[in-house]
Amino acid sequence: MSTEISTVETTALVSHRAATNAAGLCRDLVVKTAMKIQGRRYVQIEGWQAIANTFGCVASARNVERVEGGFRATGQVIRLADGTVIAEAEGFVGDDEKTWANRPVFARRAMAQTRAMSRACRSAFAFVVTLMDAGLETTPAEEMTHVIEGTSEPVVVRAKFEDGSREPTAVEKARVAINRANTVEECNTIRDLIRKRHSEGVFTDTEQADLAELLLGRVEILVGEPAQAVTA
Repeated sequence: MSTEISTVETTALVSHRAATNAAGLCRDLVVKTAMKIQGRRYVQIEGWQAIANTFGCVASARNVERVEGGFRATGQVIRLADGTVIAEAEGFVGDDEKTWANRPVFARRAMAQTRAMSRACRSAFAFVVTLMDAGLETTPAEEMTHVIEGTSEPVVVRAKFEDGSREPTAVEKARVAINRANTVEECNTIRDLIRKRHSEGVFTDTEQADLAELLLGRVEILVGEPAQAVTA
């Protein structure tokens, strides 16, 4: 009996060390890509994918379908070594969501897939986020739309020029830049700038979320298919 207990303890210790090492390896990327919403930071799909990759896994989505009330998809975390599905979860985009209600069908299908993959990764690797000790929430950022929609941000009054015109706001400048982007690389550069400006307090949480949606749409237009990885 003591030998069995010792073996179990050794296995648990090895697993814990492996998880701790994995958390350290992908910590910077997960923190960098996290989205700040109402003072809290939530892991986005890029972060979850990084964690899965560190463990030799990949996240994927399947069975995207139109159901009553919205779009549903199934997300999976698959171990690359043997193809074993180690976690599975559902992603859903509801018709009652203000942010997504009027978006094209392909965009809503893409978000359902993104949420499904994030949820599956969360099911498998939430403990890794905790081990990072970086103040991150384990609820996937893509599931926080209802919080973003309900956020009340202060109104900023900007002075006008003497001729009645006014200087474009930072958000307006960002929107113009996104609409003029001609490559995914340009969108990546804009994404990084938006994150930087948000961390500096130039963009509010709601403004960052709106720009992220616009940037995602621009990437989808450029590549001709739903985009999941390039968000602000």
